[in-house]
Amino acid sequence: MKQINKLKSILLAVIVAFTACDTVDFGDTNVDPNNPSNAVTSLLLTNVQRGMSGYIASTTSNLYVQYLSNGQYDEESRYQTLNWNTDGAYALLQDVKQIIEINTNPDTRVAAQAYGSNGNQIAAATILKVWYYQMMTERWGYLPYSEANDASNTTKPVYDSQQDIYNGLFAELDSALASIDSGNGPDGDILFGGDMTMWRTFANTIKMTMALRLSKADAATGRTKFNEALSAGAISSNANNIQYTYLTEDTNDNPWQDRFESRRDYLMSDVFVNALIGSGTNTAPEDPRLAQMAELSTNGGVYVGAPYGQSNSATDDYSFITNNIINKGDAPLMIYTYAEVLFARAEAAAMGWTTENAATLYGQAVTASMTQWGVSTLDAATYLAANAYTSVDDIAYEKWVSLFLQGYNSWAEWRRFKAMGTESRIGLVAPPNLLSNANGIPQRHGYSATAASLNEANYNAAIAAQGADELNTVLWLFK
Repeated sequence: MKQINKLKSILLAVIVAFTACDTVDFGDTNVDPNNPSNAVTSLLLTNVQRGMSGYIASTTSNLYVQYLSNGQYDEESRYQTLNWNTDGAYALLQDVKQIIEINTNPDTRVAAQAYGSNGNQIAAATILKVWYYQMMTERWGYLPYSEANDASNTTKPVYDSQQDIYNGLFAELDSALASIDSGNGPDGDILFGGDMTMWRTFANTIKMTMALRLSKADAATGRTKFNEALSAGAISSNANNIQYTYLTEDTNDNPWQDRFESRRDYLMSDVFVNALIGSGTNTAPEDPRLAQMAELSTNGGVYVGAPYGQSNSATDDYSFITNNIINKGDAPLMIYTYAEVLFARAEAAAMGWTTENAATLYGQAVTASMTQWGVSTLDAATYLAANAYTSVDDIAYEKWVSLFLQGYNSWAEWRRFKAMGTESRIGLVAPPNLLSNANGIPQRHGYSATAASLNEANYNAAIAAQGADELNTVLWLFK
């Protein structure tokens, strides 16, 4: 009997042990400290910011606005590529979404404070989201926005209109600015080192830029938003220029240096070089910025641009981009500059959006651009005296010069100037023998080649509303 009772006791113990397994806390036994289950927001932020480099250092957009010409292979300057993929940008926006969710969710927001205050992390992520979406909608027009990156609810998001995207982005900027608090700035911030004053400046500069983009499409909204940004504070000196700072190490060095390590294919364009030579000579150009932006040709020792839209295999006959960019791994590239802000203020004044003086701001903008590029005060004053303000066309031309190598920003401004009828001094003309059925300088990018098959109904609705999925279709902002 005792033996039977002993067996019962053992059996009962085994049963209790197995039925209790669901409630036993094994602590961190199955947790790999090297692979955390929750994303680290500082790493996500760094990744999103590093993704900006591909757009800041774009070759295609700098060819569109004819700062550059191709070397031997001229297809890019003849607009060979029609379809452009948005997947990379949306992947980065998914990281942005994660940063915001981690800092909002009650289960994760407290732990996330180890990487900066919740409010400041949300603000930084939202500002970056706006920067990406502005650039994206100015490339493609209609895009998934309100339903984007929400696969749990829909895998076929609606394409929102450019106007709706812009309105949404303004609201998100205002929300981001309101979210900034006195706590620690975000860790992993390679743009501003967690300086929330600079994040505020960045947000207001984006708002000012977006507002001016509306000068043809929706001037009333543009004027309101412009003055909000002006009063709140955009970039106020060259010391505040917003730039992407590269490192000398190959993992994060200047893409222009990488390109020229493998092939010397990008040359200064004859359109740009001739404009800056102006009334001067090919060794002493009228615009002193040319000597800071370009090198003398290897053969001949003069400033000479390569014919735009043509094959230029004798590369040593032409000027290259300055060695301070193409041979310097840690050379920064500009995102927004003080000169750009001053030109925006000058144009806003000329349009009657503000009570500022257009001519004064124009002079300050030209001087700021000269200073940015290392031109002496005397040379800048001499140039300005010979190129005084007469009309908005002067602002358009000088802004185009000042945005050298800021391709996507300059392309958007050129399309806006064209819509406003103020681009004549810039004088860009498409080359002959265009590709991808282009009939002029591209007005947009075509959607991904798979866009129609993956989201057919919404793709078709966007095309019906916006126009053909071609490079020639003029977007709402630029009509």
